[in-house]
Amino acid sequence: MKILMVLTSHDTLGNTGRKTGFWLEELAAPYYVFKDAGVEIVLASPRGGQPPLDPKSNEPGFQTDLTRRFNADAAANSQLAATVRLDSVRQEDFDTVFYPGGHGPMWDLAEDEHSIKLIESFVAAGKPIGIVCHSTGALHRVKTPGGEFLVQGKEVTGFTNGEEEEMKLTKVVPFLVEDEMLKRGAIFSKKADWAVHVVSDGLLITGQNPASSGPAAKTLMAAVQQKATPAPAGTSGSQTQVEQKTYQMPPKDGFTIAHFLTVADIERSARFYETVFGGRILSRGDSSGAPGYIQIANTWLIVNVGGGPTPDKPAVILSTPSDPNLVNSFINIRVADIQACYKIWQRLGADFITEPKDKYGETRCYIRDPDGYIIEVGQSKPGVTYG
Repeated sequence: MKILMVLTSHDTLGNTGRKTGFWLEELAAPYYVFKDAGVEIVLASPRGGQPPLDPKSNEPGFQTDLTRRFNADAAANSQLAATVRLDSVRQEDFDTVFYPGGHGPMWDLAEDEHSIKLIESFVAAGKPIGIVCHSTGALHRVKTPGGEFLVQGKEVTGFTNGEEEEMKLTKVVPFLVEDEMLKRGAIFSKKADWAVHVVSDGLLITGQNPASSGPAAKTLMAAVQQKATPAPAGTSGSQTQVEQKTYQMPPKDGFTIAHFLTVADIERSARFYETVFGGRILSRGDSSGAPGYIQIANTWLIVNVGGGPTPDKPAVILSTPSDPNLVNSFINIRVADIQACYKIWQRLGADFITEPKDKYGETRCYIRDPDGYIIEVGQSKPGVTYG
């Protein structure tokens, strides 16, 4: 495996007169995740040569065992002093790319045409990419092959507004990472300030802050290794791994559970579940009556317009709810952080009946989809287990 790590060449912290650059922990922690796994590492920066280190990141209060290891590693420091120019590298020569952060990337990598095209080429080639902290800002001009912003509709994380506020730099940086991602249509995920947080959405793996850089690198390694592992005979691309189980549509063995919804407009429903819940549209149906298939996490939705009776169900007529307040079944989504989901999904257009409320040892709220179907969102109280 061969990994490219892209560092900043920018060393000026806005108009403060202070120096900036890359954050040492965000280089050192991933570097040793890769090196200790026997991976070949290439370091690059826009200008090549020695990239600037944010001096604050090497102060005693920010040092870790891995930063001290890096400082004492002569070979690593020799490699750092001779980074290759970013305009000389090609996606075809690497399995993946990782962007350490620091404030520097917000000034150069965020606007660097070579960086933008490089990330776009990795995505177009179907290769995972890893980005942490302020370097998430380097995604704000990256687009998909279809011309949309890469982060649009994707769950990402990065340095939060709260963390930037604590650094007292909200008025210094060119933009706030969290606000910029939301502006580009991303679903911005975050935990408490300085907490470890890594998010994976398709090929994109992002980490919230310096402490998340090592875990993000491990997640990236796992994604590259999984991609390189041949799929077992009989499986297809329409499957997702959830822990050690495989959910497939259509199933090759056993059975798969899917939820069927009668809808007025397949395209409208598909867009709703894609936009709000990050669903993956596998098919959109056709004029002959074929349904649409949508994958949401480890669940499948089948959506189709109403009709009937038909020879296979001669006494059944399918229709959308005549009275959305009279229900006998609904979709239930279990979440780890209901308050975060409520805010994100509401912003993305979900029609909530109520805000989250406590009920029967859990917190719940309810959404109506475009056809009036009820979706219950629930978070269990701490200590509750099932099975």
